[in-house]
Amino acid sequence: MGIRRMGTKTIARCLAAAGAATLAITLLWPAPAEGYSFLGGALRLSQRDVRVFDNFSDPESNNNSQPDPSFPGATGATLAIWKAAVEWGSQAHGDGLGDPSQPALGSGGANFDYSWQGNATSVGDTNGNTVSEISGQGGGVFAYTELPISDGWRIRFYADSAIWEDGPGSYPGTNNRHDIQGVATHELGHALGLGHSGDLSATMLSFLVGTGIDFRSIEADDIAGIQALYGARASDKPHVQGYALSGGSVTVTGSGFSTQGNEVWFTRRAPHSDGTPLKVAGLASFDHGTTIQLAIPDEAGPGDLLVHSAGSGGASLSNAFPFDPSIPPCPAPELYGTAKRTSQGTLPALYFQGRPSLMTDDFVVATAGGVPDQRGFLLSSAAQGATPFLGGTLWLARPLRREQRFQLDFTGGVTLSLPVTPEQVGMTRFYQLWFHDPGDPFGAGLSDGLRVTYCP
Repeated sequence: MGIRRMGTKTIARCLAAAGAATLAITLLWPAPAEGYSFLGGALRLSQRDVRVFDNFSDPESNNNSQPDPSFPGATGATLAIWKAAVEWGSQAHGDGLGDPSQPALGSGGANFDYSWQGNATSVGDTNGNTVSEISGQGGGVFAYTELPISDGWRIRFYADSAIWEDGPGSYPGTNNRHDIQGVATHELGHALGLGHSGDLSATMLSFLVGTGIDFRSIEADDIAGIQALYGARASDKPHVQGYALSGGSVTVTGSGFSTQGNEVWFTRRAPHSDGTPLKVAGLASFDHGTTIQLAIPDEAGPGDLLVHSAGSGGASLSNAFPFDPSIPPCPAPELYGTAKRTSQGTLPALYFQGRPSLMTDDFVVATAGGVPDQRGFLLSSAAQGATPFLGGTLWLARPLRREQRFQLDFTGGVTLSLPVTPEQVGMTRFYQLWFHDPGDPFGAGLSDGLRVTYCP
């Protein structure tokens, strides 16, 4: 199934079959009047792998050299396509960050998760579960998916149909520039068995709108479609919450693991001709199905980790969790305590955006509930505290450090960037805002506390 750019009139066109064993389908216009549709099949558990043969020829398709902690080891077109795959996942991929065009990656909410298997050694055959470029142009078709779904698929991007951009940011919709991630999200929907949708808000719409960046996120109709095809995420579906490294071993934590007979799936370290995940089988779980311990195979590399519990359907395979055998996961920042209510009745509760990571260096802390136009300080300490202070609570242990001076804006908000330096990696700091509140008996406002561990 393929995707076209929207034109001035609708035209019905279909390409011929690509071969005897598989079917290459391109866009059929007009789209159905209803919402999601099916192609007549679904991916078996043995066909969940995704790989990329990165032969994309446009310089713009591989100019993003910035790695992302949730997609270890990937950059350029490979990173864009991996993000497209996890958007269909049962839940947020790691912390869900990595795409500035949407709040979280991983929206499917079904018993379905792709298994990222890195780079391929070739474009592969029509059921090799690979994404690559093909020369030429498709008469208005940008990319297409070869099926028959249950036995695998292959996605090809026409080299001359667009200037292919790898993101992650936006770019002008000029000179036929189009988004690899958005188009790949659409085509991977075909790979899992969804046809085109007549819902104009859907990512499975039959024509491309603008640059395709809006197709990076799946929408309500797409979510309904994948849940109808694979079932809504089961309450007992295994869940990977995180992992810890110790020597050459990994401890996987989560819930819903079987007492016996679990498998842990890894991404292979080197490009390979077979997309089958690297599996360690016959594993027991501990602590009521919340912990699995195992030695990391030598062939395991940066990618995703999944747990397959006893069972055969999609409800027996966990979410895909980003994994790097050499780097432990970064703990999520944690809010704690309660802010002191201001004299104006507002609550200066903290929130944060980005990651406290040297790799991304995009972490900010903010509040929207302070007293307009008042000055203050961002305070920090090396330990958490809980001491009565100025009519509220000091959530930091002394000694305190003044990190930044600020002035709240006319709404009572402030956003403060916390740059990450190499010296901070591995360090944990605790933060709290203090600011003037002229109407308060103590003359001061206080936020809640924030625990931050800085990571590579």
